[in-house]
Amino acid sequence: MSWLSRHREAQAACARLAPKFGDAATKSMAKRFEGYAMLSIEAVTAVAGGLRKPDHEDYMATPTPADVDDALLVVRGVREQLLVDELALIERARANGRSWERIAELLDVSEAVAKARPAKLRRAIDDLNRI
Repeated sequence: MSWLSRHREAQAACARLAPKFGDAATKSMAKRFEGYAMLSIEAVTAVAGGLRKPDHEDYMATPTPADVDDALLVVRGVREQLLVDELALIERARANGRSWERIAELLDVSEAVAKARPAKLRRAIDDLNRI
């Protein structure tokens, strides 16, 4: 499955979760516009929160197994996007003259880990593209 297909699958999962787990505005938009998707982090947080506190008034519904599956698809999609975004940000920071020491500080890792991070991210992205 290509990255684009996985991304579309995660977006579809956010759209399925929106009417059940979104706030009032999200629910309204989901009713009006087919395929309206809530933000990824909101979708995952809402489903996980519903699992932790299924009877708590702050949560719209108790997640079903299908809701949990959708939330996991969203987690995968976010993780993949973060790999790409982190690599782009590190490369831009270096192009802008940021030191490895500063990048390490911002990422809360050692300088050696920060220096190794772009290669590790590229390998992970390449592995995703082979799936």
